[in-house]
Formats: sequence, C-alpha cells, structure tokens
Amino acid sequence: MKWIIVFSKSANYGPWRLFTLHRPDFGHVYAVRYDAELDVWIRFECASERLNFELLRDEEADLLFHHISTNCTCVEVTVDIGPIYFPRWLYCVSFVKHIVGCNKISVCTPYQLYCELIKNGGRVLFGESIGDSDG
Repeated sequence: MKWIIVFSKSANYGPWRLFTLHRPDFGHVYAVRYDAELDVWIRFECASERLNFELLRDEEADLLFHHISTNCTCVEVTVDIGPIYFPRWLYCVSFVKHIVGCNKISVCTPYQLYCELIKNGGRVLFGESIGDSDG
C-alpha cells in the first residue's frame, strides 16, 4: 500500500516548538492516500486538538492536493503490513510511524521521520529533497 507522508510548517506552541524550531518546514506531519476502490483521498492526522480522518472528493480533494503540492514536502512510501513493537506517545510523528511501520525509537521529530523515510527508499514528490539525513 502506498502512502504520501506530508511534512508542513506548524504554529507549534509549548515545548514541542523547541524540537522543531531549527527545521520550521518540518513542524508537523500527517498521511494521505488515494483509495481507488472508493474513489476518495483519505487524510489521517494526529493534531493537538484531535485525531482527524477525512474522506475527500472533488473540490475538497483538489484543495488538499493543491495545498500539499505547493506548501509542503511530501514523501511517497510503500508500506508493508507488519507489527509495531514499541509503545508510543500519541502525537503526529508517532501516529505516522504506526501507519508506515517505523520501529526506530530514535525517530521523534518530523524531520527525523523524513530522513528515515528517505533512507529507506521513500521518494520525494513535492518540496525540496534534503540531502542532509543526520536527523
């Protein structure tokens, strides 16, 4: 199954800002994918205020695609189904780590997740490919 992992700027508040301050384009992360059987785009997001699951068609899907293609860095990954062994705090990165099956405990920020996905064969769709993968 293919997913598009979307990295975006965020108006982070509180302590989380300290972890993302040096990489402002990687303040938040969420996942989207197209379901051909249902003919919808599915958007999965864990944000401060709630978990969001949206099914988008037509104009809503066009708006999402326009937003992610012009304002975000996106990485396409192919996900193999398998168990996730490590318990997680529930926040945007851990949520997406569950979706893509990332068991690396040292991946804590959106930028570290970006680097891990690229290292494991993810393909940048939109945004600049960043060669520095030191996390």
